[in-house]
Amino acid sequence: MTNIASPVTPVTTVSKDSIAHTAKIEQFVSDYRMCVQKTATAILELANVVNSAYSSLSKSDFKAFRDAIGADESKDSYIKKLKCIAQKSARFNAISDKLPPSYTTLYTLSQLNDATFTQLCSDNVIAPNMTALALTSYVDKKSTKNVTDIVLSLKNLSQEVKYLAFAEIQTVCKKFNIELKSNIQTPFANKIEKLADLNAFLIEDVEVKSELETA
Repeated sequence: MTNIASPVTPVTTVSKDSIAHTAKIEQFVSDYRMCVQKTATAILELANVVNSAYSSLSKSDFKAFRDAIGADESKDSYIKKLKCIAQKSARFNAISDKLPPSYTTLYTLSQLNDATFTQLCSDNVIAPNMTALALTSYVDKKSTKNVTDIVLSLKNLSQEVKYLAFAEIQTVCKKFNIELKSNIQTPFANKIEKLADLNAFLIEDVEVKSELETA
């Protein structure tokens, strides 16, 4: 009877140096993530301090506080963002290990309504390495309900100035990706295309009729 040798499975030997090398990398990764978490937590703490100072100090004392921490009126946006973060701190406490170390991104998160923020958590979008850009689609969904329409009346302008004004308006709308709705028909529209390169230096008399929401 012929004996058939069983195939030998090669044994991969992992050296102690390789194990130590991998462990060293993992330690640095762990340390880095810990620092990120501490930074996010520190931002929340800063926000709470600023908001508490704003709530308990008089206007003049709060100004003195701002001057003392190097956040005078030139950094008003920074202070406002921290206050908004503090006012929504409850939503951040439960996910402190996932927060990004950026007060700007945390501010954007604080501006979302509760339903949108809950959706973000469900979609696992919130992470230490996220940026405000990752929230674009969620912010757009929130903001579409509050679209502000601005109506420009050109009725008091001469026909020539209307051409210039509307051509300039079209240029601005294209530049800022603004949706332009009008009932302008040809040949007026064709005339405007020929004037696209002209400067509308006479559009000061355009009457702006708008109802803007107060932020």
